[in-house]
Amino acid sequence: MKRKSVYLLVAISLLTGLTACSRTNCDTSALRKNILSSQLELDYDTFDQHPGDGWRKIADKGNYLEAAELIDAYEKQKQGLEDWQKLTLRFHAGQMYAFANMKKLAITRFKTTLYDKEPPNYPVRWNAYVNATIAFLEKDKKKLMEFREEIAKGPMIKGEMANLGVVDRFIKYFDEPYSVAYRGNREKSE
Repeated sequence: MKRKSVYLLVAISLLTGLTACSRTNCDTSALRKNILSSQLELDYDTFDQHPGDGWRKIADKGNYLEAAELIDAYEKQKQGLEDWQKLTLRFHAGQMYAFANMKKLAITRFKTTLYDKEPPNYPVRWNAYVNATIAFLEKDKKKLMEFREEIAKGPMIKGEMANLGVVDRFIKYFDEPYSVAYRGNREKSE
């Protein structure tokens, strides 16, 4: 497995023009800096919203901790991000930490996405969704159910209650890890 990783890093270094890797020795910190640098060049939409790009490319491979750390670094280093973009990045970092079973870090990130005063015309019950996610991670079913009811009273978007399906899965798979409950299946969590 280690040999395979070195070959992968060599291939990446050749593609990126990095000379820090050789067949027998690879400076992974230099390689990571190069990859991070290329990610920082991406615009927000490509980095955060496009499947197969940005952090999602890493998460799709099951590297949730690496994806979370990349999101954190992107938010910290990317210039010109709007507040709502930072909030979304923090939420996605929280999700990736939760997928990596790092509940405390996940909860910390999720808490930074709560509005002090949620916009009255906001199309989703954002704070209720974030709090329901935190309640799931803290295994507080009573609070989870309360936030579910708040979401259910929210507006419909394209015939659906935004995030209600996710929260219902949190309830259905309450004793499962986040990765199973979020997806809504009993497949072995990663």
